[in-house]
Amino acid sequence: MKIRKKTGHVVYSPLSYIFQVLEMGGSAMQKYDATTSSFLPNRQATPFVLMPSLIISDPDGVVATADYVTQMNSVAWTLTINDGNGGADVVLPATENSQVNYTVDSITHKLTIRKNLYPTGVIHVKFFGKYIDRRRGEVQEFQWERDLGCEAQTDMNVTLDAGRWSHHVHLLPMKHWGQFGIPVQLKNGKNDIPDDRCVYQWQWWNENTRSWSTDFSEQPWLVSGEQTKEIIVDQDFIQNLVLRVKATAFGNNATAQYWTTRLRRWYGQFDYDVEFLQGKYIFHDSNVVVLNAWVANSKGQIANPCKYFDMELFFAVGDNGFESVGYGEEATIQSSNLQTGQPRAGILCRELSAMRAIALDDGRPLCHDDGRPIFAQFPTKSREVS
Repeated sequence: MKIRKKTGHVVYSPLSYIFQVLEMGGSAMQKYDATTSSFLPNRQATPFVLMPSLIISDPDGVVATADYVTQMNSVAWTLTINDGNGGADVVLPATENSQVNYTVDSITHKLTIRKNLYPTGVIHVKFFGKYIDRRRGEVQEFQWERDLGCEAQTDMNVTLDAGRWSHHVHLLPMKHWGQFGIPVQLKNGKNDIPDDRCVYQWQWWNENTRSWSTDFSEQPWLVSGEQTKEIIVDQDFIQNLVLRVKATAFGNNATAQYWTTRLRRWYGQFDYDVEFLQGKYIFHDSNVVVLNAWVANSKGQIANPCKYFDMELFFAVGDNGFESVGYGEEATIQSSNLQTGQPRAGILCRELSAMRAIALDDGRPLCHDDGRPIFAQFPTKSREVS
């Protein structure tokens, strides 16, 4: 007799999709000043950057909620340009007369547009991409489009001035800034626009969601000012932070200006070593060795180096392996076996991170009795002892 067979089915719940295209820099609208033949912004210097994002979530929790834009298929950006003089739309080539019009990142699909546009002209940007849910055999298609324009320069010439601040700021721990402000100012021409005619909103880049966030509720580096023209931050809590401000004047969203900066904890070049304060030469009655460590940069030895570095001292006699004998600038070793071999000293010096919340095994922060998280500094590199 033959076995009678029946086949069952594996049922997967449909995934939930949130697709969006984020403006990461530059502006969709340009202004052209015919008197100086200049663009504001000039996309050759400040390109318009578009970043697609596809957040997928699974109601069953099998597929992790994350950004899956790098797993999209058949992704295509199409740019067409119309000069506004009654002609037909023309596909914009990526390069033209050795001039780069736009580039596309092959992994993240980020579009960077460098093409400047004269008034009356329009660049039409279209995105198309697919995502294949191989579990259900379903294909989801996503489309997005946007027009980029340019206006002739008028008396309203709104710009955003960040003064001395650059787009990349190195925060040297040894040059302690404490809590400091980053001010910006909207201007119309050369004149400051009154604060009551402006709206400022600071944002920070969330690496987990790959998007700009205005939720500062759990950001210990923020002191105040996230909705003013000067945000106040605390250096002690900043490891690698990207901030952006959106500023709008006169209640007109067409005047919106953006400015971005990256703040990064940075040590620069430094050197370190350990020396014998006592015990470099071992005699028959020697039983104490004292080690002293230092760290220096281009300006000389760094005072109180343990505030910035994890300094672990090691000691060995003869061919024996190194043993840790303490942390800090100095360590004392007392032993009656110093005469058994040549004394050797070592040091492991690692940069300390910015302040970070201490997490319990379940991911919850370790807190004081009043509920405030407990923060500490940790070495930024692994411990390697050989």
